[in-house]
Amino acid sequence: MMNHKTALIVLHIIVFLFGFTAILGKLISFESISLVWWRLIIVSISLTLFVLLRKKPLSLNRQIFGELVIVGCIVGLHWILFFAGIKIANIAITMIAISSGTLFTAIIEPLFFRRKLDWRECLIGLLIIIAIGLITWKESGQVENEWWGIFFGCSAALTASIFSTWNGKLIRRTNAVTISWLELIFASIWVTVALFLFNQTEGIFDVTLSDGIYLGVLGIVCTAVPFVLSVEVMKKLTPFTVNLAINLEIVYAIILGAVIFGESEKMSPFFYVGTVIIIALIGLNEWLKRRANKALARQ
Repeated sequence: MMNHKTALIVLHIIVFLFGFTAILGKLISFESISLVWWRLIIVSISLTLFVLLRKKPLSLNRQIFGELVIVGCIVGLHWILFFAGIKIANIAITMIAISSGTLFTAIIEPLFFRRKLDWRECLIGLLIIIAIGLITWKESGQVENEWWGIFFGCSAALTASIFSTWNGKLIRRTNAVTISWLELIFASIWVTVALFLFNQTEGIFDVTLSDGIYLGVLGIVCTAVPFVLSVEVMKKLTPFTVNLAINLEIVYAIILGAVIFGESEKMSPFFYVGTVIIIALIGLNEWLKRRANKALARQ
């Protein structure tokens, strides 16, 4: 049984695996929708085999099924927006925009769980938004299509906040395998429809050896495994804490991007100072939450 400390350790392993997602998205030659389609096909097959080998019944009813259909569509949209930002701008700009999810989650989570807004969460989220704004202003003109990168990154952050918070409610009524498997199946269906709507079917089966390897790693190591685990840790951690920690994906992706892609991912010193400030705000939130939990435990 996973406790709070173990859940935090697992969460940071998940974040590290997610950090490679942006790198693989840049390396794979497919456009965003066809890339996401391949990712979902691979992860759906992987999870289907896991479900069959597990030989345990799925915990499901009609109401949960309907919710999983909706959340699956949101997951598919999130990945399309995420990879669109990376393809059209660069990893650094898109990843820094993803951190706006902190503010979105601070607002969305209380609506889902019917609790009062936490002013500390909103303040930290707002400060992160301000930091993103300053970084974008200072970096203006340094990256091609940077405003589109910010738009797609923030949109991806919003959709991630919605589906992760929704999963925080669903995990109380079913299990992580049921949630992950069905959500990704329905995400696959939605993205398949999007393939035809946006006319991205041409050449989709022309997969090079390198693309095949990268897609395999992306689908299994960086998607199937961490996706199931990320839902599982929601039993012990709040959606806001999970989304804050996932912001560390920014650090891994930016560092790896700079090392692998060189000049195309190189940013000014101000960008990295701003990133450090955002990470410090993430750490501050975790410290405040631990302090509040200790105070409650003493009462």
